[in-house]
Amino acid sequence: MKKVTVIDYLIERLHEIGVDDIFGVPGDYNLSFLDDVEKSSSVNWIGDCNELNAAYAADGYARKKGVGALITTFDVGELSAINGIAGSYAEHIPVIAITGAPTTKVQENKKLMHHTDATGNFKRSYRAYKQFTETQALLGFENAGAEIDRALTTAIIKRRPVYISLPLDVAHSMIDAPSAPLNLTVQNTDHNKRVAQRLVDELKKAKRPVILAGNEIMTFRAKAEFEKLINQTHVPVATMLLGKSSINEENPYFIGTYYPNYGDKRALNYVDQSDLVIVFGSKLIDVNTGSFTQCFTQKETVVLNCDNTDFFGEKSRGVNINNLIKNLENFDYQFDFESTGLNNVTPDVKYEDNDDQELNLSQYMYAFKNFMKPDDTIYTETGTSQYGLSFMNLKKGVDFEAQPLWGSIGYTLPAVLGSQIADPEGRHILSIGDGSAQMTIQELSLIQRHHLKPIIFLVDNDGYTIERVIHGAHAKYNDIAVWDYTKIPAAMGITEDTMDVNVATNKQEMLAIMDKIADDRSKAHFVILKTKALDAPELVKKIGKSMSLIDKSHFYGEE
Repeated sequence: MKKVTVIDYLIERLHEIGVDDIFGVPGDYNLSFLDDVEKSSSVNWIGDCNELNAAYAADGYARKKGVGALITTFDVGELSAINGIAGSYAEHIPVIAITGAPTTKVQENKKLMHHTDATGNFKRSYRAYKQFTETQALLGFENAGAEIDRALTTAIIKRRPVYISLPLDVAHSMIDAPSAPLNLTVQNTDHNKRVAQRLVDELKKAKRPVILAGNEIMTFRAKAEFEKLINQTHVPVATMLLGKSSINEENPYFIGTYYPNYGDKRALNYVDQSDLVIVFGSKLIDVNTGSFTQCFTQKETVVLNCDNTDFFGEKSRGVNINNLIKNLENFDYQFDFESTGLNNVTPDVKYEDNDDQELNLSQYMYAFKNFMKPDDTIYTETGTSQYGLSFMNLKKGVDFEAQPLWGSIGYTLPAVLGSQIADPEGRHILSIGDGSAQMTIQELSLIQRHHLKPIIFLVDNDGYTIERVIHGAHAKYNDIAVWDYTKIPAAMGITEDTMDVNVATNKQEMLAIMDKIADDRSKAHFVILKTKALDAPELVKKIGKSMSLIDKSHFYGEE
């Protein structure tokens, strides 16, 4: 049997499941095995500015490629990354979080080491990661290969992050090379089959069924199969905010983006009168329900996701989305879509143009809708960009990415760069505000280092606008430092040949810039949009006002 080092075994398995690039930051407890990563012909090392950015970038990479990975150092590095991993856990993104750990002898002897709290306790970060990963693997001399296989298989099947702790001495120990590919097949259980049968039975009884499509359709890589199912059954489908672009929005059975009070009217009117609402691959969380203001009740609702199944309040364990779709395709059922009259209703238009002298976000969002092209990957940052642009009707093939559930501001800038590394030929567009950008803007340096070509629209409007419209319009805590964003790329060593920088202060300037860069794939584009503080489209202001109710305990029925 061929022998390899544990780190080479791990690299080979990562490459096998689709990881060609590993993000991270070097540190004392991973340096020696990072040499092996750099020498490998199977993976590329992507050095990030900090561990949190590496976790965000690995998340974006995984959304595009199917799985991502990062390497950090012990305690100080891995704890910096944990917020990014927690977001991946919440939104079902499989990221392999690998940490370089002190040698087994150091840990056994409880040596008081740097990058620790000097108590001899080497399990604190491991215990923290237990809260935000699907499984954890502490690699040793006897179990390394089997534990790597178990962790990676779990990540792919469960579509959630996993944690691998790799001590330095274990990393360079010799084990048997992989003898066969990983078995990533998910068993089609009797439970999954029973759920499919019951769902079809309920569909046959329903007069006005609707599917609310969620994020698991994307994270479980089931978009094509889901659309095939919709084309087969003709059931009207709307997307939720946590699930935007889970179906081609040019599909004839797509009726809009559902969000109570403010979503597409066609979707709202139909869903509110439906006698069977199927939440498919998502959950009834606040960002999907307009802060729990949906009109449908438990007696009309079926919820199906990987964590749980709920038929009208009767709960059971979750389902595998891929196998559920396969099971449903075997049934002979088709809804009379034409009877709804939905095919005669035009999509709701949420974006209004204006000719104000100063640039404003209504003008920008109207123009963004027209700037979009088929097959784009669009990232919208938590806040004004996400809530403002989530109601666009997307063109065919567009991937619309955001982080509406975890909502960590600054996430999208490293994430869109990770996504572009996974898909270098695709057109990747980011819309982000100045408050969020200041969190992670140092990661722009990846653009020069790895020849990336994203289009970044940065809204410079002096602060946290989404927070201002929710609460504290003029509060100092919603202010941020004033930066000259035009000088940041040069300060990071980004040359004019790699990225051009443009500033728009009015509508005409913005449209001219958009026209100039739309088809230019020779370089990255950084567009700074100067608008006034408190500028937000009416739609965002209304959503912000409704979100302010979250701070009132009586809104949730508490005493």
